[in-house]
Amino acid sequence: MAFVHPGHALSTVLSLFDQYPQGAFICEEGQKPISYASAIRLPGPLALQQHEWSAATSEGTGDAHDPAANWLYVSRMLLTAAPGHQSLGPELWPLLASLKSLAVSQGLEGLAVALPFPGYRERSGTAAFHRQCLADGIRKTGRPHLETMGPSVTINIALQMGFRHEAALPGYLGNHRNFALMVWRTGDADALP
Repeated sequence: MAFVHPGHALSTVLSLFDQYPQGAFICEEGQKPISYASAIRLPGPLALQQHEWSAATSEGTGDAHDPAANWLYVSRMLLTAAPGHQSLGPELWPLLASLKSLAVSQGLEGLAVALPFPGYRERSGTAAFHRQCLADGIRKTGRPHLETMGPSVTINIALQMGFRHEAALPGYLGNHRNFALMVWRTGDADALP
């Protein structure tokens, strides 16, 4: 596995289908699953603020799903980096595209996803440092791109798909790993991939 967000127990994953089956997507290649994502609906104030995964998702059980909420929030993700893939594009791109389409079809405000931010240093968990790294990428490439702390394939794919950095999520999974909250709004000009 290239990235598991966070560890999965079958019973927990299945509980998400009970709460919000429309939010679960599996990407296959040659009849083999290569990635999986599930989303729940959360209110904007919860989905768009700094938080930890366990608090925002009720430990990933689906209990945090609010059918009246106006944001999709990716609560679980698994990317496998299938053999022969030079990046995680074939795994991540279709999932984000499907989730964006779901947000549009359900008339939601947008989609929020937490993606790992490279580096373990304390400063890599701050919004100011995230924004500085993204600004460096714009100066270097002319478009939003992250490579200052080492490339982040997942964040760069999200940027290519119209997502924007919303917040730093230090210790998002309850450990020393830092994440970036990436947000796509349905009103953006590039509404669909």
